[in-house]
Amino acid sequence: MSTSKIDRLVKMINQISLNMSSNGSQEQVSVEVSEHLTKFWSPPMKSLISDYADDENIGLTPISRMAVTHLAALQSLK
Repeated sequence: MSTSKIDRLVKMINQISLNMSSNGSQEQVSVEVSEHLTKFWSPPMKSLISDYADDENIGLTPISRMAVTHLAALQSLK
């Protein structure tokens, strides 16, 4: 695992969260971000970021952290 890969994914999720932040509450936006990741990210990207769902030190914003946690839960159902 490359640190730069996870850093890029974190940056991308934070940007997506920021762009969607005016769509409603933090919880609602986090679900929208998670849905976006599910639709548009490749399986390896989703798997890599899901591995870091519990890591509080990778730089995710609160909305992004909720989205990654939701995504990880969805990934575990597959």
